[in-house]
Amino acid sequence: MVTRCIPLIAFALVAGGLAEAQTSARLAPALKAKELKAALFGIRMEGVADGVDFHWRECIDPKGETLYQTPSGDMSGRLTITSTGEACFAYADDNYVSSSCFVIRRTASGFHFEGEYGANFTTTKVEGGVRTCEKQDLIG
Repeated sequence: MVTRCIPLIAFALVAGGLAEAQTSARLAPALKAKELKAALFGIRMEGVADGVDFHWRECIDPKGETLYQTPSGDMSGRLTITSTGEACFAYADDNYVSSSCFVIRRTASGFHFEGEYGANFTTTKVEGGVRTCEKQDLIG
């Protein structure tokens, strides 16, 4: 019985890898470090976590200070851009000790954030020209 399952498991792994490769091929190229800074600093964006009904809003001022808003509360944070082209967010709730880093690609509605362990977020709205970040009511 176990030997019958091995080919099915192998097929599922190969098929999953091919599907992921095909999906990645259709996505825009990842933004580079310089592009990230120009695209993300001084914006207000809102969106959803992929595959989950979780709405969020984040404002990033021109210096990289952020205000992240979700239905469960607000967090102050910081955005840094790595030399390897990742956008890393750290928050005051843990004294900026840990960060979540993302590869970012442009989409029709703004950006797609690809994080570790499948933590992916897609913007539904992006506004530029932001100078300061203030608390707002979440949409959705």
